[in-house]
Amino acid sequence: MRTATIVFAFMILGSGLEATAQQESSGKPKELKWIQGSVGVWDASIEVWPQGPDGASIKFKGVETNKAYGEYWISSDFDSSFMGQEQKIHSIVGYDLDKKKLVGTIVDAGPYAATMTGEFVEKDNAVKWVTQAKGLDGKPMVQNTVLTNKSATERELVMLVPGKEGKFNTFMRIVFTKRDAKK
Repeated sequence: MRTATIVFAFMILGSGLEATAQQESSGKPKELKWIQGSVGVWDASIEVWPQGPDGASIKFKGVETNKAYGEYWISSDFDSSFMGQEQKIHSIVGYDLDKKKLVGTIVDAGPYAATMTGEFVEKDNAVKWVTQAKGLDGKPMVQNTVLTNKSATERELVMLVPGKEGKFNTFMRIVFTKRDAKK
């Protein structure tokens, strides 16, 4: 179940950057606008393929709440129920001025934290995350996630995990819809 929990965390706070930080005319990284666009409450429609992309999928719902900590960082709490178990994931994501990259740390009820670094692809309005995590057995695993902003109120996350022959396979797809803050 730890893998499923870590997987959810990658959808949280989609942000990233290119190898050299892109700067707005203000001299601040463009990634800050992306980070701030993640703030709010998002309803999540989740589909997971636990047996691989050719197997049956499981669909369920979740809620993500993202709060700003200044302009460089946000915290995220993701809550869902997966296969009868409550899932709670907390993340801190932001732009690291020294690394000139988006970075994040993810924790859940498991014994290990996961770390991630991101690349913002401006032309796609997307972030490509690489996450370093451990399974419950303590063995390292790498996951790739792409989080695309479709509009100011909709984003899509696709998570890829290692499969056969070194290829990455789709493990999860999440569509996020931002709640109206005025309600």
